[in-house]
Amino acid sequence: MKLPIEHRIGKASKFSKAEIDRFKKIVIDAGEVSENTFDGLLKKEPILLFIPDTENIKAVGALKVPNDSYKKKVFTNSISNEKSNTFSFELGWIVSLIPGNGKKLVEILSKVTDNIYATVREENNAMKHILEKYDFEKSGQSYKSDRDNYDIELYIKKKKNAL
Repeated sequence: MKLPIEHRIGKASKFSKAEIDRFKKIVIDAGEVSENTFDGLLKKEPILLFIPDTENIKAVGALKVPNDSYKKKVFTNSISNEKSNTFSFELGWIVSLIPGNGKKLVEILSKVTDNIYATVREENNAMKHILEKYDFEKSGQSYKSDRDNYDIELYIKKKKNAL
C-alpha cells in the first residue's frame, strides 16, 4: 500500500508572507524565475505546493497562472496544434532540495486539475519521463529558449474524453 505524500498545497493567498518568502527564495536560488517575474505571477494566485510542509521544506512546485502573451508564445514557438487558451495552468517552479521529490511534486500537482501544460529543457530526460508517467504528452516541436542557449519542449495534459 502506497502511503500518502505529506504536503501542504493551496492558493498563494492562503500562505503567510514568511511561507511565500521561503518558497520564493528556493525558486529564485534555483534559477527557475526572476524576482520581478515571481512577484507579478504571485498576484495571479498560483497553487503552491510544499513537501512536506512550509517549515522543513524538501521540495516546492506550483501550478502557475501564466500571462496570456507568454502562454501564446510558448504554444506558437512549439508549433503545437493545441490552442493555448485551453490551458489555465502551467506546471512549474519544480525544485527538489533532496533527490527524489520531482516525481512527488508532479504527481500531486497533476491531480489538481485538467488541462495543464509544462515546458521542459530538451535534455532533461528525467523530467520528461516523470511528465509522461502522469499523462503529459509532448506537443509540437522543440524551440530555442529566450533565456539561454538551450531548447525547450512543450508538454500538455488534457482532460480525457469519456468513451
